[in-house]
Amino acid sequence: MNKLISPSPLKFLGMFTLSMLSVSAIISLRNLPTTALLGTQSITFFLIAALCFFIPVALACAELASGWPKEGGVYLWVEEAFGPNLGFLAVWLQWMESVVWLPTILSFIAATTAYLFDPALESNKIFLVSTMLIVLWSTTLLNFTGIKTSSFLSTIGVILGTLIPGIVLILLGCSQLPNAETKGLLTFSKEALIPSTDLSTLVTFTAILLGLCGMEIPAYHIKNVKNPKRNYPTAIFLATIIILLIYILGSLSIAAVIPKENMSLISGPMQAFHLFFNAFGLNWTAPFLAALTLIGSFAILNTWIIGPSKGLLSSTKEGYMPKLFMQINHAEVPTALLYLQGICGTLLISLFVFNPSIHAAYWIINTLAAQLYLIMYFILFLALIKLRYSQPNVIRAYQIPGGKLGAWLVGGMGAITCLVAFLIGFVRPSDIEVHHTATEYAWLLLTGIIISCLPPFIFIRTQRHIRKKNTHNKH
Repeated sequence: MNKLISPSPLKFLGMFTLSMLSVSAIISLRNLPTTALLGTQSITFFLIAALCFFIPVALACAELASGWPKEGGVYLWVEEAFGPNLGFLAVWLQWMESVVWLPTILSFIAATTAYLFDPALESNKIFLVSTMLIVLWSTTLLNFTGIKTSSFLSTIGVILGTLIPGIVLILLGCSQLPNAETKGLLTFSKEALIPSTDLSTLVTFTAILLGLCGMEIPAYHIKNVKNPKRNYPTAIFLATIIILLIYILGSLSIAAVIPKENMSLISGPMQAFHLFFNAFGLNWTAPFLAALTLIGSFAILNTWIIGPSKGLLSSTKEGYMPKLFMQINHAEVPTALLYLQGICGTLLISLFVFNPSIHAAYWIINTLAAQLYLIMYFILFLALIKLRYSQPNVIRAYQIPGGKLGAWLVGGMGAITCLVAFLIGFVRPSDIEVHHTATEYAWLLLTGIIISCLPPFIFIRTQRHIRKKNTHNKH
């Protein structure tokens, strides 16, 4: 799930450049072990996710970004449609999702670091929590230098640490696919492609959607795209193919060598690399690939640290949050929000690592992050439809074809998919050992959602009270 990229310095972006921006905003090897649990079904699940969610998000955000290109992003788009209160809720959900998501990427970084020294360290909770906290706070402090330094490191890191290891993983995995069917790890048939209707299997669909989130970020570049009506949909089509190929073939590559019962959600790619290199007698290359994967993970984390906080800053300027959180430094970095994010991340890391089952905690946190993001996207799709009626005369460099019907088809499909995936997320998975009953599991997620969504309503209510008091004092 790799989310934020700085605006390109180019005056015009061509189709290929924009498609690469889109790829680098989405791809993350961290997601592969979760989708590998689906086996051959992952092919169908990813195609459904692309048609019902991924492409609608890209098209909706392209229209919104081209019609309202000013700083603010999600907050601005929703505010234009439904007012500042709902705009604040939307951007808060985007920020809160990134906070909840932090332990998952940090645990992947810690587990990958363990493979550089001793794979057994993956089960050492002291090593995990120490590494996660060091990485979290060092990356947070790095982002105090400003978005230019941050974006440069992120761009280089994605190429070296995500695309290259991903391609190596796929090439090695494809060589093992025939053996996988013989060993019974994968089955290639028409029947195997049919998605299971078992809710405990369908719950992985929510995780797939989280891995495809973030397409609203490349849409911010729409004003720099040459001939957006032609180049933007073409770029998105190309990016979709590349992203799906890497995710599908990467998932199958891991599933081809690691049985479900032995799959590590935290270090699955490293497990696969280890097995591949043992089979080919290339053990000496494993640390090199682990180091590259680390670079990619740092790039993903780096972009997540700064991006959502800058988005939330746009709402603090409207007075929704206490003035304390409006503090910025000379590089216009929201330092107070970064400190708050780091503190919340530290608390979640403690809860995450010292949970009796790290894999269960990983799944729960990942699902909660997905559900928060899906609420935000649901609001975004409704904003797309609303703005077609409330502000039809606003010039959009890119507009979803088909008039209002096209907007309803794209927005409606996306909103329904968000709602269905959100509800499915409450189902306890069958492939992960979760130490909760089905009811307890659902209540745990619901409690997390309520706690995450509560602050905006408190801030809005407080701000309304302050405004009434000020008005009363004036009179």
